[in-house]
Formats: sequence, C-alpha cells, structure tokens
Amino acid sequence: MKKVIVTGGSGFLGTQIIDNLLSIGGYEIIIMDLFPPREKKEHVSFFQWNLSESFDENQEYLILQKPYAIIHLAGKSIYGRFTKKHKQEIWNSRVEGTRNLVSLLKRENYKPQSLVAASAVGFYGNQPDEILVESSERKNYYFLSDVVEAWEDQNLRAQEFGINVACIRNGHIIGAGGILTEVASTFKFGIGGVLGTGHEYFPWIDIRDLVNLYIRCLNHDTPSIMNGVSNTTETQTDFSAAIGFMKKTKFYVHIREWMLRIKFGDFAREMLVSQNIQSKEYKNISFVPKHTNLKENISFHLQ
Repeated sequence: MKKVIVTGGSGFLGTQIIDNLLSIGGYEIIIMDLFPPREKKEHVSFFQWNLSESFDENQEYLILQKPYAIIHLAGKSIYGRFTKKHKQEIWNSRVEGTRNLVSLLKRENYKPQSLVAASAVGFYGNQPDEILVESSERKNYYFLSDVVEAWEDQNLRAQEFGINVACIRNGHIIGAGGILTEVASTFKFGIGGVLGTGHEYFPWIDIRDLVNLYIRCLNHDTPSIMNGVSNTTETQTDFSAAIGFMKKTKFYVHIREWMLRIKFGDFAREMLVSQNIQSKEYKNISFVPKHTNLKENISFHLQ
C-alpha cells in the first residue's frame, strides 16, 4: 500500500481525490486537517493538525512517516470580507502552513517521492488582453497574487530535498459544492446575477478533471508549475447563463464592483479579475480535460 498524506483532505476537493484514490486501490490515505472527515472509510486515517503551527523537531509523528506522496490542499477559504484578520489567516494558512509542512519533509523519515500542491490562477493578476500560460508573468495584481507567489515558493523549497513538486494553479472548480453552489443559491425568483460587465474571462475546470490531474501528477514526474484549467474560453456571462439555464432565469442583474465592495471590501476587485488562462504543460504529462462544456457540466452538478 502506498501511503498518501492529504492535507485539507476533509474539504471539497480533498474528499473527491481521496474517493478516487480508494476506487483505484493500493493506497493508504492519511488525512491531515483541523476537522475529521464526515465518514469513516477503510484505508483512511485521520491526523488532526493545524499547519499554522510548526512541527516539533524532537518529536516523532509515526502516522506521517514513510509517505509515498503528499497532496497539499490545506488553506483558509478566501471567500469573505477582506478584513485585516481574514487576510492574515489566508496568508498564515497557506504560506506559513506550507513552510511548516516542507520543514517536516526534509526529515528523512517524512520525505515523499512527490508533493502535489494546490495553488491558484490568482497568481497572474488582472490581464484581460493576454493569453496566460504557465510561463506568463503576473501583472496588475493584488493581495491574492502575492499570497500565491509566496505559497508556491514555499512548496518549491521541497525540491532542495529531492522531492518532485507540482504546484497546480487551480481555476474556479465546477462541482457539486464550492463556487457553483454559492452562486447558484443567489439565483431566485427568475433573477440571476452577472459579476462585473460580464466580459471578464472566467478560468474554470470541472472537479472530475481536476481530480484526475492531481492523481496523474502524483504518479509522474511533472512540471513544477501547471495551470489546472479546462483550456476553454468563457466569461462571467457564460457562467451565469449556464446556471440560469438550470434555474430558468429570465432576468439578469449586473453586479458591479461598488456593490461587491459593500459586502466584501477589497475582495471585490479580486472577484472581478479577468484572465484567459490556458495550460501548455498538459502535453508533458499526456493530460487532456474531458469535461469541457461549461453548460453541460453545470447542469450535471446542479441536478
């Protein structure tokens, strides 16, 4: 059995990855999280830990020893008003949490073959006039781009210890939960919302494809940076229209930045970042997304 440690494994993406690994077979899963999973499953154990706290160099954590691989998903949700406290929690959970994890991995008994780490397309900033690929520079960026840059830097430190690292810059994840459930819940009485002008690019990936991408990276030498996107080109209007099709929406309201700022503060401008993002690195691991029709995927997950 190959031991795979999944940080943040009780969450939206982690539970799907774990279920797929169990269906493949041959894996022993250790969930490292603040909260235990909702269901107990065979070949799955739980290790409660807050990664914002450093590991004791003089203590042995037997359940974590001799891992085959680490899937690192842990991080405070970015959703919510950007108060000073919330921003600090986002930073600490991702940047400091990853620093603590990688510091543990340099110890011989805890060193995996590979570290597959969540990252985010927020890295690139607001660049509506460019086609963005893994080698693109970040421009016109705000707080979340700074977080992603520092977050990836901490993950990539593991390469110094001979660990293969893949940072997957997730697009908006379309699945039965997450952003889709959040937004769809606001479509009521035949009325739906469209963020911004509606022309902002909306990089996304179906959760089924993203799960397969993480698992492929688990077992292959991979590029250190990879965009986790559908390799299609949709906008905020397309996203809202796909939800509206299922909700039988007749009228749409454009939700401008000033409206978003009332509830979300500086997070409002992050929500309206426009990015046409593609992956050039898929070819290096022979990966092709299968679920690339946004309307069909949203209909599937909202059923």
